[in-house]
Amino acid sequence: MKKFATLAGLLFLLGIVPRANAQVTVGDDLKMNMGGVLTGGYSGSYGDQMPSSHGLDFGGSAQLAGSYYNPNFVNFSVTPYYNQSRNDSGFQSLTDASGVSAQANLFTGSRYPGYVDYSYAHNSTGIFGLVGTPNFTTIGDSQGFGIGWSAILPGLPTLSVSYSQGDGTGNIYGTNEESSASTKTFNVRSSYALAGWNLNAYYTMLKTDSVIPFFLGGESGNDYSRSTGNNIGMNGFHKLPWNGSIALSYNFSRYSGDFGSAAFGDKGNSTYDTNTQTALLSFHPTNKLTLFANETFTDNLNGYFYQNLINGGSGVPIMQTNSSANSLTLSSGLNYLIMPHLYTQAQVTYYDQTYFGHTYNGSYVSGSLGYNKKILNTFTVAATVIESSNQWANNSLGFIGTVNGFRHFGGWEVSGGFNYAQNVQTILVTYTTSYYNYNANLHKRMGRGKQVTAAYNGSHTGFSQYAGTVSSSDAFSASLALRRFTMTGNYIESSGQSILTSNGIQPIPPTPGLPPEGLIVYNGKGYGASIGFNPISRLNITGTYSHATSDTISNDVFSHNRTEIYYAQLQYRLRQLNVLAGYTRFSQGISAAGTPAAAQNSYFIGVSRWINFF
Repeated sequence: MKKFATLAGLLFLLGIVPRANAQVTVGDDLKMNMGGVLTGGYSGSYGDQMPSSHGLDFGGSAQLAGSYYNPNFVNFSVTPYYNQSRNDSGFQSLTDASGVSAQANLFTGSRYPGYVDYSYAHNSTGIFGLVGTPNFTTIGDSQGFGIGWSAILPGLPTLSVSYSQGDGTGNIYGTNEESSASTKTFNVRSSYALAGWNLNAYYTMLKTDSVIPFFLGGESGNDYSRSTGNNIGMNGFHKLPWNGSIALSYNFSRYSGDFGSAAFGDKGNSTYDTNTQTALLSFHPTNKLTLFANETFTDNLNGYFYQNLINGGSGVPIMQTNSSANSLTLSSGLNYLIMPHLYTQAQVTYYDQTYFGHTYNGSYVSGSLGYNKKILNTFTVAATVIESSNQWANNSLGFIGTVNGFRHFGGWEVSGGFNYAQNVQTILVTYTTSYYNYNANLHKRMGRGKQVTAAYNGSHTGFSQYAGTVSSSDAFSASLALRRFTMTGNYIESSGQSILTSNGIQPIPPTPGLPPEGLIVYNGKGYGASIGFNPISRLNITGTYSHATSDTISNDVFSHNRTEIYYAQLQYRLRQLNVLAGYTRFSQGISAAGTPAAAQNSYFIGVSRWINFF
């Protein structure tokens, strides 16, 4: 009885709190205003791996904004929140998350602008990604800090400097596995106009340190990954006669990485120095004709491939680091407008590459023809034929075709497209890819906010040098909106090969030198639906459901994974109060983790109110 009396007192207090609209001035120069949402009610939670709890629950969020002297001198904002979950607020956290985000902008509009920002989140819901399905759910803490400054002076090169760092830890729900990651980034940028050239220079330092749960790889313990990357480069652009231009760029990168396992010790480390240079030349002597020539040189293909993987958070050790790998590519061609809407392109490319102890050189010739005016008032088409050859006189024929369509049928809008490629050259000259992508969309407006939409898209990709390395995805979504009712649904499935990173399981194409034991073969399916209902004025009822299953295989270890979420919320506005009721059920299981699937239920009923504090 005492708890309900306290809740009644809270309802009365929120109902009588006055609204304040005046801005507060502190001293002569500091001006601030603050508003927020206060929430109170009765909540409870229970699950098969957690003790039951229930009782009064209080929380809220606020927005503090202000300026000092002048908004262009210093302006700032601070947004704290406490005990916020999807049951009682717009936050999408399965748990009662708390935290704050803050930002200050300095000297806005001057020649020396700067900023500072900070964020912190406690007990918040995060994701550990699995391609093509709703992600694995994590619960943990994170924080981040950033600062930046610029100098923009007339007649001098611009200068921008920024630094940011962030770290976080999380537990994958339904397992005993934890992940953590920290990142530090330092950037310097400068630009200048000199003798007709637009010049840019940059430097980036990236340092990452992560502990990655490796349960999907079939190993005990966690993998750790530590890496440092430095990039420095410059580029320039200059106009030329015949409506032409030249663009030059150079980049040097050095990457160092260290990888190991808490269970099996050090797995290896590697360092890559990579120089990349490009030159792009084009002329437009007539309205119909464009001429172009390109040149690209990379002195370390190993670095080109692996730096992107590791800097993305991969915990996979690198192989084949001692072999020489470089690439030179030269190409030239023309674009020509034969007649309105009918265009063609011709291109010749020469390549010379060395990797894994072998040198490859050769050329390929391509010709394209396209028509961008609607055929039968519906379709546009384009096609490319590619003829390639190498030093062994091995010839191959490639093809790329594209069809797009759009048409009105009564009140319906129908659109779609199909793209097909066979035996298309990849970055490495001994590797080719084939793929087909497709999409279809259907939409109709029925007046007064009523509409129906449906969309479908898919993609399938295969690499000729790797049998069985086909990746695919298919997705379907639909929505219906009536005056007081909305409904959406979706379905997605995907499969392919991937690597485990600090961001989850991420797809990659076949990459030379990656050890097979570092690859994860996955397939997954997911579907979901949501409804919204507004039966009377000021009453909103919403509900969502999502379900995802996936299978992963790595090192001959199989894992079946399942995630399911139910969520419902009711909101009713009563004068200045919002009456809230919400329910969430969440379950997640990962068989390779060796622990039973976990489920959690939570509910809330209470009130909230927006208040202008000052």
